[in-house]
Amino acid sequence: MEIRAILKSNLLNLDSLRDFFSEDKDLLIELINAFISDTSPRIKILEKSLIDIDYNSVKDISHFFKSSFGLMGINCLDEINLLEKLAIEKENPKLIQDKLSNVIKASNNGIAEYEVMLGKLKTL
Repeated sequence: MEIRAILKSNLLNLDSLRDFFSEDKDLLIELINAFISDTSPRIKILEKSLIDIDYNSVKDISHFFKSSFGLMGINCLDEINLLEKLAIEKENPKLIQDKLSNVIKASNNGIAEYEVMLGKLKTL
């Protein structure tokens, strides 16, 4: 199985990864590992904001996620941009919590997909 065959998903937009990393298995593995290790602890912080919003954390993490989620094809950039804006303005806590819930779900689903891909890449 080649790398391009592994980089398929109905959930994620993997165009960037296929275009830029499908020829370098080791770099792709490193990138996916970094994404998972950088994203997972931030998701845990966001989960706490579902109960008690930490506006600074939501703002900072949303800003961080914009570039990494764009590259990794996690399809919730509009929600992340809105979260960052709402957190800066400290407005509409109910909407923040709704968007957080969607972003957390998309993130966890993306991480799960990448963990499966990672396992397949390591067997190549």
